Amino acid sequence: MPVDASVDLSSVLAGLDRLSGVSESLARSMAVAAGQVVRDEAKARAPVDTGKLRDALYLAYSDRRSRESTVVYSVTWNSKKAPHGHLLEFGHWQVVGGKRGKGGVEVGFTPARPFLRPAYEAVAPRMAQIMVERGRERLQELLRGAAGDVESD
Repeated sequence: MPVDASVDLSSVLAGLDRLSGVSESLARSMAVAAGQVVRDEAKARAPVDTGKLRDALYLAYSDRRSRESTVVYSVTWNSKKAPHGHLLEFGHWQVVGGKRGKGGVEVGFTPARPFLRPAYEAVAPRMAQIMVERGRERLQELLRGAAGDVESD
């Protein structure tokens, strides 16, 4: 006796269609979680002579560097609020009496007081774990939301 194994998969397929946006949202949530930890570590390491640099640090999505398969966030500082951040991060020549090469006299190199690179290096070993933990949380949220959408049809 034959067994009828036909199943209506239309609701399942509709649910899968709704999940198409999940991967980008999931990837962005994971990247933000890791980026926030790097940003916070950089803030803790930033020189606080005035606090302007520390307060100017932020995390930003990079539309220009992100691709369909890659989500990129950058930790950087607002150069209008802290225009000399690069001098602290990388070091610089100290020039007195004009510009370098135009009457100014170089009095020496001011060594770097890096804060961003060491912050990344300190957090890097934990970044995969941070992203996985956030991914697990966010995936459950997204799946609950998608399941709710399917049930409401």
